[in-house]
Amino acid sequence: MTNSFSDFQKEGISNCPRRGISPRRSQGLGKKKASDGDIVASDGVKVVCVGIYDQPAFYHPLLQKHKLQESPSKIPVANGTRRNSEWHSFEAQFSTAKCPRGTIPMQNLTALDHRLKPYTGEVNTSFTPHHEYAEVSTDSVENLYGTRATISVWQPVVENHTSEMSVSQIWLTLGAYKSKDLNTVEVGWQSDAYVLTGGYNLRGPGFIQISSEIVLGGAISPVSSIGGSQFEITILVWKDPESGNWWLMLGPHLVGYWPSEIFTTLRDHATKVSLGGEIVNMQSFGRHTKTQMGSGRFPQEGFGNASYFRNIAVVDNTCSFQMIPELTIEADGTHYDLKNLHRDELETHFFYGGPGFGHRVNGGAGYCK
Repeated sequence: MTNSFSDFQKEGISNCPRRGISPRRSQGLGKKKASDGDIVASDGVKVVCVGIYDQPAFYHPLLQKHKLQESPSKIPVANGTRRNSEWHSFEAQFSTAKCPRGTIPMQNLTALDHRLKPYTGEVNTSFTPHHEYAEVSTDSVENLYGTRATISVWQPVVENHTSEMSVSQIWLTLGAYKSKDLNTVEVGWQSDAYVLTGGYNLRGPGFIQISSEIVLGGAISPVSSIGGSQFEITILVWKDPESGNWWLMLGPHLVGYWPSEIFTTLRDHATKVSLGGEIVNMQSFGRHTKTQMGSGRFPQEGFGNASYFRNIAVVDNTCSFQMIPELTIEADGTHYDLKNLHRDELETHFFYGGPGFGHRVNGGAGYCK
């Protein structure tokens, strides 16, 4: 099992490349061709350096005339002075590779084959996969232009490696699934033995990577341990006020952006930000899955044992950070929970997670101001 970083978009966004059309090229950045051979990233996985205009995004039918944005026009700034956290934690490291300027590192999917672990247990074919959450969401009529959060990183147990997963992430959304106009941008870490589906990372056209170092989908290390050192990552997603593109920053690294052209409802702003954990329950043995969320411990165990989000803020229309004033709390399963501790030295933060089958806790929904 491997814990890896993922960024992806879901419902309402086309992930189908247009075959037979070459991506537009410029005379400068992105003209370099892919390297002749694989190079090894910091997590030991082979990657290939691909020209910026050769990445899948430029095969998207909506991006044939897209003009590359090499850097954001503005990065969100904080209003006032933030207090330092009293909790002792460390920054986890993303997978990196040293590619030449004008190229980006992409995972060699063939090299990942040895990490895929076929599932040989029983499968409950009569059961529809169920997604369970422990999350907080904004409950406001205001338009939102981004969010920031620091997330502790763990390696939760995933029982069924071929069809289940455990995710900790942020969601920015607008629209609704029932009305078929839902757009989402989702960023976080995921544990599922590299079995990925949908528009994850660079495997489907949409996201445009700028960084010549960050390996999307690569492993994050080290990970936190129960009663031991706590490792975390900071994610920032915001809408560029000039281009309208949604930019992604991981820690100090500018990674790239989702072009505004691929969105419908999210083209201007988001109306909801959610943060927390998600698991897929396949009931492979006729019971609830043992797949863990977060650290696999209930949030009541607190720092050093339970997984957390902290340093949470939203971005307003002036490209400035603002604290989240109101949150709706939801833990829809009896095997996972969320405890919200609002506004102290960690600003807005909460603990979440659980062990899955074998332990139970009362779930529910709440409202926090």
